[in-house]
Amino acid sequence: MAIVERLMAVLSEVVMPVAFPALADLLLNAERRAFHLEMRDVYERSALFVAWRAGECEREAADARWRALLAPLIGRGGDVRRLRIISEPITEYIRYEYEVTPVANLSAGEAVRWLPRDRASDLRLPGNDFYRPI
Repeated sequence: MAIVERLMAVLSEVVMPVAFPALADLLLNAERRAFHLEMRDVYERSALFVAWRAGECEREAADARWRALLAPLIGRGGDVRRLRIISEPITEYIRYEYEVTPVANLSAGEAVRWLPRDRASDLRLPGNDFYRPI
């Protein structure tokens, strides 16, 4: 355990903390476009996901907040593009995303595309999901 503690002490001195901007700030600062790349097959099991699993998907409030967040960018002629790279067969979470995409994303003005993971293997992709304002 002493080795691990020493390593952590050294890393804490060398590694600088990184501050991530809030999603709202990223979207508000986008001049003409926001791009979102999603590459995971499972995300946090939110209350919305749990409700969907139980057949009780009440999304109106959450979707209204999302539309309001995107409205300034869309309103000034910008766009929001989302690419979901998915494994096949799809996970239950991806099925959830697929089913709610029309009301959650498309209704907010997003353009959403789906790409099977085996067709993305030749692409240079980052190691994590990201939003990028342009």
